[in-house]
Amino acid sequence: MGCQHHCVPTLDGPACYCNSSSQVAEDGKSCKDFDECSIYGTCSQNCTNHDGSYTCSCVEGYLLQPDHKSCKAKNEPVERPPILLIANSQNIMATYLNGGPVSNISPTSTKQTTAMDFNYVEDTVCWVHVGDSSPHTVLKCAKIPNLKGFIEEWTIKISLNLH
Repeated sequence: MGCQHHCVPTLDGPACYCNSSSQVAEDGKSCKDFDECSIYGTCSQNCTNHDGSYTCSCVEGYLLQPDHKSCKAKNEPVERPPILLIANSQNIMATYLNGGPVSNISPTSTKQTTAMDFNYVEDTVCWVHVGDSSPHTVLKCAKIPNLKGFIEEWTIKISLNLH
């Protein structure tokens, strides 16, 4: 049949198959590299396909784990454990990843938070604070330096006039 790698008899006649890192090409006989990166979840962050293999890597601030597929935050500085900021309709609060409260950060009150983001480099959290009407919707930001609480809160007026 002229298979590049292997041939196996089937009920429909001979069929070609390839080594594990390859797949049968469109001509049904030759083999081509299988792109492992095309499968969702092959790597948790970055995936680079190579002929016959692939390599996972992580973005800045993360370390590749022993499974060579998943990434974990470096947690630098070490004395600053990661926290989770949670926004609901009344406030934004901080908890440790195990669910315990961050004792020195009191929740900041909000009317209704519809979006939130955190700038790690500047220790700043910003959120969309929805007011009673469109002109009262603003972007609020606050610093959380060294997990010492929400300080230096400021407001940025935004326009929600959509045409």
